[in-house]
Amino acid sequence: MEQQYEVRHQGFLPKKKWQTPLVWLGQVLFLLRHIWQADALICMFAGYHSFLPALFGKLASKPCLIVAGGTDCVAFPSIGYGVFANALLGRFARWSYQMAAHIAPVHEKLVWQDYTYQPNDFPHQGFRFHCPGLKTPHTVIYNGYDASFWKPDAAVVRQPNTFLTVCAGLDMRFTQRLKGLDLMLEVAARMPEATFTIVGAPDGFRFPNQPANVKLLPKMPLADLKLVYSAHTFYMQLSLSEGFPNALSESMLCGCVPVVSGVGGMPVIIGDSGFVLEKQDTVLLEHLLKDALRSNSPKLAENARQQIALRYREERREKELHLLLQQLLKRS
Repeated sequence: MEQQYEVRHQGFLPKKKWQTPLVWLGQVLFLLRHIWQADALICMFAGYHSFLPALFGKLASKPCLIVAGGTDCVAFPSIGYGVFANALLGRFARWSYQMAAHIAPVHEKLVWQDYTYQPNDFPHQGFRFHCPGLKTPHTVIYNGYDASFWKPDAAVVRQPNTFLTVCAGLDMRFTQRLKGLDLMLEVAARMPEATFTIVGAPDGFRFPNQPANVKLLPKMPLADLKLVYSAHTFYMQLSLSEGFPNALSESMLCGCVPVVSGVGGMPVIIGDSGFVLEKQDTVLLEHLLKDALRSNSPKLAENARQQIALRYREERREKELHLLLQQLLKRS
C-alpha cells in the first residue's frame, strides 16, 4: 500500500479480554483524528477490530475494505475455533461485513466451501455461509510470495524421509488439534523410518510420550526458517481449517513436497505437486505418507516450487490490490 498511498495504521491487540474496551477507545480516537483525511479504510480480518472502521467508513462515506484471511470466515465449535464459533464475535464480524464497501478474501474457499474433512462441525464454511443474505461484493485476491527470497539453499543437503511443519503455540492442546499435530504424532510413532520436525516449540517443551523420531525446534527468524525448509523433503499442513497458509507456500518455494489436509484452499494451492488427506484419519494418513516416501520427490519438489512461483507471485497480489482500491475510490 505504501508504494502508492500514505498509510496510517493502528493495531488492535488487547493483551487481556477486559482490555478490549480500552483498545476500542484508542481506535475511536485514531479514527476521529485520521478519517477525514483518509481516502479508504482497510482491515485485515473481520471481528471486533473491524466494526468501528466499517461503521466510521459508512458514516463518513469512505470505502472500507476487509481482507478476509481465514478464521474470520469459519466456525468450528468442536474446538472453539473461528470467529463465527463465538456468538458475540460473530455478530461483530457480520456487522463489519455488512457495512464494508468490499471484501477481499485470500482464497475463494473462504467465500463458501463444502466441508467434508471431519464430521463434527458445519457441512459448509465461508463468510457467505455464516452471513446468509450478505450483499457486500467481494473480489478474491490470492496471497503472493517472493520466489527470489524463498528458494532452496544450495549449501543445505536435503534429508530423505523427513517431514516438517511450522506451528505457533504448539504447547496448547487447542493448537495441536487445530493444526493436526495430534495426527502427526500418532502416525510418527508408527513410522520409525521417517523423521518428523516441528518448528515453534517454547523452551523446554516436549509432548507427553513424544516419539523418538519427532524433533522440536524453536521459533526462528525467516532466514533460518528457509534453511530448515531446504533441509526437509516434505512439508505437512494437516489443519482442520486453513485459508491460504504462508508456511505451506514458503516451504513449497524452498523445494518441499506438500502433504495437506483437504480443507480450505490447500488442495487447489498445491495442485498436482503433492498429497491430500481427504479425511481426518490416522490410517489414511499413514498410507498417504508411505505413498509420499515412495514417490519421485525431486520431480514433485520442482513442481511445488513452480506452482507457487508462477501462480502466486507477490507482484500479482500488489497489482490486484491496487486495482481494487482504485475502483473503490472511483465509486466513492
